[in-house]
Amino acid sequence: MTSLELYVNVGDPDIPYGETGADYVLLDLVQDILIWTGVDDIVKDGLERDPTPTELINASPIIPISPELDLIVPVCLLQDYSAGTGEFHLRQVMGMGEDYKRYVFLFHFDGATATEPQLEAWDDDTMLTIVNKVLGGSDVTPIENPEDSMVNAVCTTTDDPGEDWGAPLAGNGATYVVKLNQGDGAITEIGGKDLYANIKIKIPTNFANPAIETFSLVVKYTFIS
Repeated sequence: MTSLELYVNVGDPDIPYGETGADYVLLDLVQDILIWTGVDDIVKDGLERDPTPTELINASPIIPISPELDLIVPVCLLQDYSAGTGEFHLRQVMGMGEDYKRYVFLFHFDGATATEPQLEAWDDDTMLTIVNKVLGGSDVTPIENPEDSMVNAVCTTTDDPGEDWGAPLAGNGATYVVKLNQGDGAITEIGGKDLYANIKIKIPTNFANPAIETFSLVVKYTFIS
């Protein structure tokens, strides 16, 4: 069975996993979460407790009123529970956002796959709906508009993301997903392969519905047992 481990880069986003100087944290998929937030003196790298809802609200970025400017949420933090050791602190994910960095989110496969792994975004882990505002929908009249998703992603397995990187990520299918093997198909290497992506949240200017929402990032693939 081919297994997947997810890591985030908390050191130098110019260094791939496994090289000298690399600093990656393995995600505990039961307890750890990612927090996209603004720059704040309290909700920041090194905080050794859960941030409160009020602190998260206070740390939220301010949406610009200029008609030309979307807001790239500037910080992504890993709420890191250190794989069940009881230790906890926030760790900043380095290279996320407006940076043109390649080695940010790592998908470590230990074997071959039957299909190309793809990154998806859903309202929750049931993977049934994309009606959250952050995914382009509306919770007033449930509507799915994946083309308006604020979650943007790009595969960086073989290339840097470029300056204007990212495409809307929401649901499944062929359009609003990211192929993690750069579109080259299934992983054929018997020993597996490291795949990379960068992910950012881009809020449209003058967006009229402030919200704190959760969503699920999903990696989907099949393998030959």
